[in-house]
Amino acid sequence: MKLTDLPHFQIFKNKKVKVLRHKDSKIELWNLYASGKFERYQNGQSWDVFGDAEYIISFIAERNKYAKFAGVWEVKSKRGKANGVQYQTKEIKGFDDFKTRLIVNWGEGTRSWAQLLERQGDKEIVEILPPNYVLDFPGFYNFALTFDQLFEIVTNPDSNREWQRMLVSVSGVYVILDKKSGLQYIGSAYGFGGIWNRWKNYSKTFSGGNKLLEELLKKYPTRYKQFQFSILRVLEPSSTKNEVLEQETLLKIKLGSRAFGLNSN
Repeated sequence: MKLTDLPHFQIFKNKKVKVLRHKDSKIELWNLYASGKFERYQNGQSWDVFGDAEYIISFIAERNKYAKFAGVWEVKSKRGKANGVQYQTKEIKGFDDFKTRLIVNWGEGTRSWAQLLERQGDKEIVEILPPNYVLDFPGFYNFALTFDQLFEIVTNPDSNREWQRMLVSVSGVYVILDKKSGLQYIGSAYGFGGIWNRWKNYSKTFSGGNKLLEELLKKYPTRYKQFQFSILRVLEPSSTKNEVLEQETLLKIKLGSRAFGLNSN
């Protein structure tokens, strides 16, 4: 099935439309999208990417040659500026059901990130993800979740069942990074529910009952929005409490999170 086989996109068949696959090695685009700043980012380009397009259908690059749908915008105007082109756009309503869910195969020409819909831009649809799906589970050591991502994952386990299945299955040592200050908190999870249950607690309490995190949040109540979660070491669920705590202590020493971080013990 092609993009324009969906009724929502058929209205663009006889329009001048560019299809974009945004990718940026310096910026986490989905974080930008979640914060409402993606349109501003998109509207400033170093060259006339949109050309004479009346509309743009935007995607953000996913693994390999895939891309995830971000929205549709009408191009209202454009003007030159010192370092490129500035556009004025207006987002088109009616596509919310597909945002962050519709995945297309961009094909081999990923370097060609702006394409005409009537030519190469009518992409093959790979899948439509479940509502509230966040992202694929990439492996225990290959992610750094924002608080918002973690919250969506643990509050929508059916849509993110691979995350639940994998994190329940292991004990381990994790790190919470306060991106505002750069300070780290190192903690561990063991016993029933593994890392999943421990992180689920953070999604509800923000601090997880940790002393210095509680003090930080008393001073800055919304600071949890700057927390980033990742795993430092995975252990078998059969590992004893003492075995897990030994690894936690070792990593606190290696990373200096007691002297220069958010660990109080």
